[in-house]
Amino acid sequence: MAPETREWSVPAPVRMLMWWPAISFVLVIVEPDAATGAIVVAGAALAGLGGLLAAMARRIRKSAPALAAQGPALEETTIEITPLETPTTEIPVVGNRAPGRAA
Repeated sequence: MAPETREWSVPAPVRMLMWWPAISFVLVIVEPDAATGAIVVAGAALAGLGGLLAAMARRIRKSAPALAAQGPALEETTIEITPLETPTTEIPVVGNRAPGRAA
């Protein structure tokens, strides 16, 4: 069976640059004389912020499985279910999932 492919998404720096036209417009309205330099700086800052946020997201995603692996170890145990009018039933715990369920 062919592996599932991820859908393509717009890179984070490009997503941040989508704000550039709106910010540029506001800068031109507020300070028309200094707008050229401010627009260039705003674009560079937005691209840098997008790259920084993407790097942080990758680091968080990479460390999440390691943190989950450090969780408490499961012990072999049984769970006792005692409804009102039925006999006691013991269900063994298998790994991190209930018996009979697909992984």
